[in-house]
Amino acid sequence: MPLCAAVGAPIEEATGDACKLLTAAQVSAALGVAVDEGDYSIPGHTQFCVWREKGKESGIAQNVQIHYLTGRQFELPKTGPYAKGSEAGLGDEAYWALTPGIGFTLSIKKGSTYIRVQSRPIPGGMARRSDTPADKEKWQEKEKTVEKAIAAEVLKKL
Repeated sequence: MPLCAAVGAPIEEATGDACKLLTAAQVSAALGVAVDEGDYSIPGHTQFCVWREKGKESGIAQNVQIHYLTGRQFELPKTGPYAKGSEAGLGDEAYWALTPGIGFTLSIKKGSTYIRVQSRPIPGGMARRSDTPADKEKWQEKEKTVEKAIAAEVLKKL
């Protein structure tokens, strides 16, 4: 393809209704707190959904987010500096990535569908600066536990 044609090519966008993949009850069971029904985290973009802890402001609410991805969005972080290994037994392929300041995310491929799961299971918001390394490790393990449980529920619908 000539360079000018590639520059003018439309950007691929992930599609799907992420809020239809889970119920509030499923998210509550995985997260361990009551959550509101899923809400589109970017208005007009159904591929992004978030379930937030009931009665809490969004900045401090424990939450779970699901994003539909394109194949390219799935592939890029797999081998980057923040790749943290694969996860067997989830879909056709799954891997972890760690984004500094954000936490772990779990990306899953099943057939031609790509999903990213992200959780914030820390009461009161993100880990506090005063947390010890052991505390931070505990929160990271909780993130992974929640994200695996959520992924298992999502995969039932894909």
